[in-house]
Amino acid sequence: MNPQINVITLGVEDPARATEFYSRGLGCPVQEDHGEFVSLRLGAGTASLALYRRAALAADAGVSPEGSGFRGFHLSAIFDTAADVDTLLAAASRAGGTVIKPAKSALWGGYSGTFADPDGNVWKAASNSKPPRGAKRRDAQAALADERPAMSPKEVAVTLGVSDIKAAKQFYGQGLGCPVDKDYSKFVSFNLGDGSSSLALYRWDALAADAGVPPAGSGFRAFTLSSIADSSEQVDKVLAVADRAGGAVAVPGQAASWGGYSGYFTDPDGTLWKAASRAHAQ
Repeated sequence: MNPQINVITLGVEDPARATEFYSRGLGCPVQEDHGEFVSLRLGAGTASLALYRRAALAADAGVSPEGSGFRGFHLSAIFDTAADVDTLLAAASRAGGTVIKPAKSALWGGYSGTFADPDGNVWKAASNSKPPRGAKRRDAQAALADERPAMSPKEVAVTLGVSDIKAAKQFYGQGLGCPVDKDYSKFVSFNLGDGSSSLALYRWDALAADAGVPPAGSGFRAFTLSSIADSSEQVDKVLAVADRAGGAVAVPGQAASWGGYSGYFTDPDGTLWKAASRAHAQ
């Protein structure tokens, strides 16, 4: 079946403030702006980013809006060059975000750093390339003060913190049919195809450490992943498959207020997925 990640939705306290951060601060083009709900473009061939008032997102998913601490996920913007990483971190800081981990060479051979948006959502900026050394690097970093970003990563990945890698891999791989890309004892990733962000699984505590935040967290995580289906029948099929695979149907498929058809399911660790179609049920 392989449901894709077509939209990443973040629950935010102030949609106008969040839109300002992502559009003017990080350079994400606005695709739709309905006040309480805003859609932005992250890059070619990847999911779009949606901002929705936190309480409204919780209500849409049928859960309480209460939650605190680590949200059990982070988003990775992957770039061609280390300079792009530095540019994004500098832009996030100027726009009101918080740099959690300044960029540095990583153990896996690349270059990365993390930041949080004004609502606490964690992003990793990463590249397989390392920055130049010495004066050239200092000159490049100095130039960031005047540079206007244009958020255009070559890939956006969603990494979920899970309690049991093996069980989560079985749910997404065997249960939902997501093709495995990389498979290690503590990390598994899936390539969900063109037009989708990639999906990765990491132990909860290890993901928090990688992000640079405390691992404690509970309640609503203030984010959802949306997979767009071709029909209402396909939405119902996705929900049924997820339920049989060990997840749970949080909201059964039903006509949506925006005119389409949608429902929610959760994976075994409680991550909320929305299956939606622009077509009505017949």
